[in-house]
Amino acid sequence: MIRDRLGPVVLRLALYASLAAITFLVCFPLIWALTTSLKPKAEIFAVPPTLWPQTVTLENYAALLSGKSQYFQAEGQAAVGTSPAQFFVRWFANSAIVTFGSTLISITVATLAAYSLTRFRYWGRRFVPYFSLLGYMIPSIIFVFPLFLMMVRIGLTDSLWSLILGYVCVTLPFCMWLMWAFMRSIPIEIEEAALIDGASRLQVFGQVVLPSALPGIIAAGIFSMIVSWNDYLFGRVFMNSLDNLTLTVGVMLFFEGTHVDWGLLMAAS
Repeated sequence: MIRDRLGPVVLRLALYASLAAITFLVCFPLIWALTTSLKPKAEIFAVPPTLWPQTVTLENYAALLSGKSQYFQAEGQAAVGTSPAQFFVRWFANSAIVTFGSTLISITVATLAAYSLTRFRYWGRRFVPYFSLLGYMIPSIIFVFPLFLMMVRIGLTDSLWSLILGYVCVTLPFCMWLMWAFMRSIPIEIEEAALIDGASRLQVFGQVVLPSALPGIIAAGIFSMIVSWNDYLFGRVFMNSLDNLTLTVGVMLFFEGTHVDWGLLMAAS
């Protein structure tokens, strides 16, 4: 009897211990980056290292926002050049513009396409969602070179529009498939009742369908924003000038030869 009672307790304790260990492994790098960004430069390289800063400072964040930090050579004498910190605000704004722009286009097109696939009858509509999902399964690196050639021909290289359109190509297939699944779950009888009451098709779409599909829109939007914000490959290939880089690409410029300003890097991350 005692063994039968202890069995579930032991399993539960083992489960909680495993979850705690996984949570620690996931959160520790984030905590370390945060505490490092709050340390002065002398304390970052202190031996032995400390997790919590003895002296809390916001100089790294101030340097990022003001752009007045400089890189120095290993000897710490002559300045090598201006720090990428002076572009941090611009890079952050570029990432925000690209992320919200690509998300807005993807969600708009995906919602309209999903509504068409689930409410209108035409040839091939049953196969479109599955081909869309199949397109998302193709690695995005395959699309980089063809998209780059297209951007060169239409003159959009080194512009935020090239990234917005590139991310739309990557995120739209999955967003459309996700919205198609949500649209299928909305009873068509609700729309028919609204049409009988005198509502137009546009009113039905805006006042009945969109509120019902809001969870799917939010889920697809979060997915699109995460993909667009975290991407490095497209931003590295499509952009040439420092002013047009995104944050994920610009952060890598904090590695300057043999010198790395870890405080600025952790604050920017």
